[in-house]
Amino acid sequence: MIVIRRVEGPSMLPALREGQIVVGFHTRNFKVGDVVIAYQKKREVVKRISSIDKGRVFLVGDNEDQSTDSRDHGSVSDKDIEAVVRWPLALKK
Repeated sequence: MIVIRRVEGPSMLPALREGQIVVGFHTRNFKVGDVVIAYQKKREVVKRISSIDKGRVFLVGDNEDQSTDSRDHGSVSDKDIEAVVRWPLALKK
């Protein structure tokens, strides 16, 4: 299934800018470095996967000074990953 969202805030600069539309696809095949649409503290976010350990996923924004992410809220369950962003391509950090 396709997921279409708008990036909110500057946390993913320079890879993705605020207001940019992203298209993701539901999949369980995500890996470190992927940009994902996920739920963190009951809020939908667009973040990059920094690490995966035993079903826990650590999410970070590329713009570390402007991102509230797993460094603040802790890791999320792999079940909280809604989709992997496939367009536009977000270059690896």
